[in-house]
Amino acid sequence: MKFLGAGTFILYSIITGGIVGLLVWSFLAILTVTTRFLWVDLPNVIDIGAWPLIVCVVGGILIGLSQKYLGNYPRLTDEVVAEFKQTKRIDYSSVFKGAITAICVLSFGASLGPEAALVGIVGGLSTWAGDVLKSLVKKKSILNEHGDIIIEYSIEATIGMVFRAPLFGVSTLLEDTKESRHIKLIKTVVYSLTTAAGFSVFILLSKIDNKQFSIADFGTPALGGYEILAIIPLILLGVLLAKLYELFSHSAQKVLKPLENYKVIRAVIGGIVLGLVGTILPITLFSGEHELTEIAAKWTGMSAYLLLAIGIVKLFLTEFCLASGWRGGHIFPIIFAGVSIGYGIALLFSIDPVTSIAVVTTSLASAVLRKPLAVFLLLIMIFQVKLVIPMLIAAYLPVYLLKLKRG
Repeated sequence: MKFLGAGTFILYSIITGGIVGLLVWSFLAILTVTTRFLWVDLPNVIDIGAWPLIVCVVGGILIGLSQKYLGNYPRLTDEVVAEFKQTKRIDYSSVFKGAITAICVLSFGASLGPEAALVGIVGGLSTWAGDVLKSLVKKKSILNEHGDIIIEYSIEATIGMVFRAPLFGVSTLLEDTKESRHIKLIKTVVYSLTTAAGFSVFILLSKIDNKQFSIADFGTPALGGYEILAIIPLILLGVLLAKLYELFSHSAQKVLKPLENYKVIRAVIGGIVLGLVGTILPITLFSGEHELTEIAAKWTGMSAYLLLAIGIVKLFLTEFCLASGWRGGHIFPIIFAGVSIGYGIALLFSIDPVTSIAVVTTSLASAVLRKPLAVFLLLIMIFQVKLVIPMLIAAYLPVYLLKLKRG
């Protein structure tokens, strides 16, 4: 019976991984279609000036109505993870509401990423599938004992696929050193199977719509003596940017707090600000994933101050979207802001651009997320292995400095 239970557990891990890959691809494919319709097809038919402002205001109305009648969806990643840690489950009753609201938020140009919505959708459906399968197997099956591990790693695989980082979930494997070797072995097997199956399906389906698997090509780093001397100042810059991001968060929430019960008005204000900024700096709209490729190709033709301004505005816009009810993930916008500012610093001080953007982005993301190993494993897939030591320092030093400050 143990063999039968283990076989069911392994099969369920593989099937879950494959479904995760299908869900992530499907969500991103739908998002591509809706975004293209709003921002490419419609403007070709309806020739109206200030199109970003119009689209974002309409988006604000729709999002405000969704918030009012459906609830605060999509749920943020931290909310979903907190629920899982407390209950070992993720509620799947609101998956459809979260998906609809998320597509609306992301299609209308929010400076937010898709990972928050996908974590809730995938985690909820994994919980549902687990409930169904548990009802069909023996009560003492290994699936009933450790089914929550599959849910946990379906979440990790989801984030890994969004950022094309299959090693992302390794950080969770290494987090709890008190776990028994038996549990560690089960987690390793589940993570390996779920991630392998998920990425296989995702890559296979990506060939249908010619989706590029890599995030962006930033080139080969040239790490010389000058760059080594610049590592600590670049890390400190990343920490300062994280504090600025935190200030934007507090300020936006404070300004919009009186409108907390006026969801439509609050979301429309978010749309107006998003549309106005997007009219002046279109590259700050959307998550930043596709814009990373654009900025990597065009940064040499921009001024250093413009690149710095784009990064700072991106950080502000992300927090203003969140405060105004446009809910989503903030990892992609943070990466984009770090890259833009890193390029600006490289122009100002003649530093190797790849080293500059890698260190600034890693430091900023680590200081915001406070998960150095997860950040490192996420970003090492975007930048090259040559920068492994500077990126490790940039991932861990900000967290240490922030702990010192709190102490």
